[in-house]
Amino acid sequence: MADKSKEFKLCFPLVLFFSNLVLITFLIAELVDATEPNYGILGFLTPILALISFFYIRRFGRQNHGSLVRFLQWLNWLFIIFPIIVCVYIMFAFI
Repeated sequence: MADKSKEFKLCFPLVLFFSNLVLITFLIAELVDATEPNYGILGFLTPILALISFFYIRRFGRQNHGSLVRFLQWLNWLFIIFPIIVCVYIMFAFI
């Protein structure tokens, strides 16, 4: 019975994926047009959610190496790296 709670559930990474899509859309909207409404730091929550999803898939998804899981892992890397690149770009713009 304890093993049943530790099995891989795909709905958790998918929920994090769709929330990351919404948050990355906020970040891209901020980059394209800085007028109102400003979402502030909301777009920079994507690396945190992507790391949670990434480690969840690595921990519980070892036996499930389907193409969807590999695609989600690739997108997690994108969601981690893109906001960091944006932050570095903004910092260099003000130097």
